[in-house]
Amino acid sequence: MSPFTSWERRRAERRAKEQAKAQSDEIDFRLMEEAKSFKQCDVLLISIPESEAKAFAFVKQMKIAHGADTHEEPTDFRPVIRKLFLQNSRSIAMAIRDGNPGPEPSSRSNITNCEYIMNHRTDTDSPEFSFMPKFGRAVQDLWAEETIPALLDDQSRLSVDDNAAYFFAQTQRIVAEEYVPSTEDILHVAERGIKETYLKTGQLSIRVLQICGQGERRKWIHLFEGVTSIIFYVSLSDYDNPVVGCDDRMRLDESIILFEEVINLHWFLRTSVILFLADIAEFRTKIHEAPLAQYYPEYTGGIDDVKGAKYILWRFMQLNRARINVYPHIAEASDTSNLRLLLVTVKETILQHALEDSDIL
Repeated sequence: MSPFTSWERRRAERRAKEQAKAQSDEIDFRLMEEAKSFKQCDVLLISIPESEAKAFAFVKQMKIAHGADTHEEPTDFRPVIRKLFLQNSRSIAMAIRDGNPGPEPSSRSNITNCEYIMNHRTDTDSPEFSFMPKFGRAVQDLWAEETIPALLDDQSRLSVDDNAAYFFAQTQRIVAEEYVPSTEDILHVAERGIKETYLKTGQLSIRVLQICGQGERRKWIHLFEGVTSIIFYVSLSDYDNPVVGCDDRMRLDESIILFEEVINLHWFLRTSVILFLADIAEFRTKIHEAPLAQYYPEYTGGIDDVKGAKYILWRFMQLNRARINVYPHIAEASDTSNLRLLLVTVKETILQHALEDSDIL
């Protein structure tokens, strides 16, 4: 190889390193800017009904273990109420705008209202969020539309919260910039089964939302499109516990079915999932008394709890057809690494979105 060719190669390598460093510096800069503006993100906690209490206690344990303040102000409920209000408004607007066949709006102005509502900003968690001046009137006019009763009777076309009528009656209060949820507002949210837990560390504030006791998940799951992450809580020891009222169906099987349903929804293509397989100590004891192969004949790991946990993890992971980011974690509810994993996952997801949105990736 001639000296000239060798020199050119070294110069090309140097340029490549300089370009890589410049790109790395740009990524670091964007991450720093994202961190400066970032205030709060939402994480959705999901489990089968039989595990809801344990899942909520699990998140509370994370909070208590790190000495976090458990007091919550009425203003803490403002973002979730506004999100539900906006999503219900958009559901109605979409049903009227796209409903074909179906009843036509009685007023042409409501066609314009539909577009106005659908084009409204949706980042209700942003500190700068506010409703546009005409939004309240557009919602009220649309809710008064005479085609609404027919839509409410057709649940295949319209999915709104059970308390939608109450909150639509409070439209002007909710859209006001200085809105503070009343006790009755909060009670209506509680009736819907929303439990909130706030986890704060440095500049990062995480609001964990759990929907409890709600049937027909398809009617409300879309309301949480855009959450940063999902915590999917599973008890490993549920492999031999039957579903309430159905002795021939095990709770672990129900968790697997629910996981497959949720993880492949198009609402969550940009959402990361933390798969928590909890109660490892109980599982370790139980697998000697109730062999896992008795419930899953294809399992060949005997009474080895490590092989058993890995098999159950495999059953979940193979269902990720959407190929979204799943972070599995086998632990006890009191494990101090749980919160650290949650924070790392949320931060990685935020960074990934920032890079995608800036066209760096």
